[in-house]
Amino acid sequence: MDTDAAWHPDPQNPAQLRWWDGSQWTEHTAPLSDPNSGAVAATQQYGGHSAAPSAGLANSTLFAQENRERETTGRMTRQNPAVVKVTLGAPLLVTRGAMIAYQGDVQFAYEGSGAKRFVKASLTGEGVRLMRCSGAGELFVSHHSRKLHLLELAPGEQISASSRALLGFDDTVSWDINAIKGGIGAAAAGGLFNVTLTGPGAIILASDWPVVLDTSEARTCVDPNAVVAWTAGLQVSVRSSFSAGALIGRGSGEAFQLEFSPGGFVIVEPEGIVHTVA
Repeated sequence: MDTDAAWHPDPQNPAQLRWWDGSQWTEHTAPLSDPNSGAVAATQQYGGHSAAPSAGLANSTLFAQENRERETTGRMTRQNPAVVKVTLGAPLLVTRGAMIAYQGDVQFAYEGSGAKRFVKASLTGEGVRLMRCSGAGELFVSHHSRKLHLLELAPGEQISASSRALLGFDDTVSWDINAIKGGIGAAAAGGLFNVTLTGPGAIILASDWPVVLDTSEARTCVDPNAVVAWTAGLQVSVRSSFSAGALIGRGSGEAFQLEFSPGGFVIVEPEGIVHTVA
């Protein structure tokens, strides 16, 4: 069906109208007697919010179809590159400040890290500030307008992520903070750490321009500020490019890098310099 968004006879029920959003049939229906009264009926049915904007609003680019809420297709539904809608049932953990809207009955509570993770966060100078979202409804999350990426972890599957890129994850995902040891190189950066996440469940990462590097091609060294995440099983160490004296007070990728062993993938973004060593 190739037509603009409008009310049309329901192909499954000739006695009613169904709203066509321009690309697919929606769940919104109305009596067949009069398209206009049908729109009113739909407005009343959905709490005063009609799926069909008025003629004036419909002419605005703000109400263009690409800006309309997407129908739910599963636990997590991408609304646009920077917004994900999560259908609650099982709780979701998100970084504080990630919620931009919700529909339905949703409750929020601060999520403690536990004594063990609290000590690790204190030692590294940084932690993961989480909010537990539960209830029955739909939660809309974003991360400072950055592009969001959904990853589904199988039971026991792991990925390590930078806390800067981690937006949220299912309650079924277990997590821990791990420090990266590296002597004076790590100390020059004020300490390095990552968050290890173990499935089952989905996680949400934020990265505007990710590049996935295959470490099997060559020894791979990455600016710590450029790291988004890496796959399980990779060994990580700090590789210094300068002498100990030259490292003092320097934290850029030219001074030291994270070196990854072969056998997996490292995700980086253009916030630093990436070095691949043959």
